[in-house]
Amino acid sequence: MSIPRQHYQSVNGGKRVAPNRMTQQIMSPLPQHDDIIKFVFDSWSKVNREFSEQNFSEAGHNPSVTYYEEREPNPLLKDFEPFDLEAWWAKRLVQNIQAASSSSS
Repeated sequence: MSIPRQHYQSVNGGKRVAPNRMTQQIMSPLPQHDDIIKFVFDSWSKVNREFSEQNFSEAGHNPSVTYYEEREPNPLLKDFEPFDLEAWWAKRLVQNIQAASSSSS
């Protein structure tokens, strides 16, 4: 197994500096990342394919995928606000980079 090589970055056209350990941790995915992405992608593709096939199949077929749609809004969810996970991750990433750059100065 080989050790990852350092990649040096030019800062404002000046000397080259090695990225700090925090930046490398932020930029490099976990080893299981590809496995998780593949699992979610394959599972979703299977559900999507079964749902599409079910729409074109006979009426007597027992559905393996059921699409649920609420007819009336749920009163328990009247104050629900969706959480923007991507915006949260972006904000967290910026904070981590700023913290890493301020601690290395």
